[in-house]
Amino acid sequence: MTREELEVFLSQNPTIQQAKALARKLGLKVKKRMKKSEVLKILEDFAKSLASEKKQEPVQPREAHENELPQSYGSDKLVLLSVNPNLVYAYWDLSDETLSKLSRQKEVVLRLYDVTYIVFDGTNAHRTFEVGVHLSTTRNYYFHVPMANADYLAELGFKVEGNFVPVLRSNVAHTPSNTPSTSVRQRWCIKGKRTVRIGEPPLKPIERIHISSQLESGRP
Repeated sequence: MTREELEVFLSQNPTIQQAKALARKLGLKVKKRMKKSEVLKILEDFAKSLASEKKQEPVQPREAHENELPQSYGSDKLVLLSVNPNLVYAYWDLSDETLSKLSRQKEVVLRLYDVTYIVFDGTNAHRTFEVGVHLSTTRNYYFHVPMANADYLAELGFKVEGNFVPVLRSNVAHTPSNTPSTSVRQRWCIKGKRTVRIGEPPLKPIERIHISSQLESGRP
């Protein structure tokens, strides 16, 4: 019941039975031996409380919004991360200017390049993978890659008449190997003041080889 409806009810001089019935319906505490004036007073006080609540502005829960992370930081960034030997993950953040530029294009795409053992110049990748993206709903993408132990690089851009125009370029991400290493190269580490081979007992101090000699000046 609204405040206006309650005021209309009180102006009609209801009986004590009607007043008690309404008070109980509103959840107000009514005693059996209360007089009519006392019941009406309870209803009037309730009507005043409804009026004061209406005047108060609703308080917005600010704490929940303050703790939320922003959807975008407004910076142009494309990051590529290695997840496992055959999976890489790309995510990006766009400034308002870049987002507006890409949103005007008909075909926005994300490209992934295999750049293992090469200096990438935009055209010399071993393989190129491409996927269309919707910037309004997508801010990241997972690529399943065929080669493990490889270097990958991503570019976000758009196509004009079939030609790709890059806008952002990522870092190079290296995927780990999916098989045990076959390398027999010795690996070393510094232990205290000595350099020792990993998995081997400590080496002896550096020794001179007596058959070595320094060439005399002027002699070949």
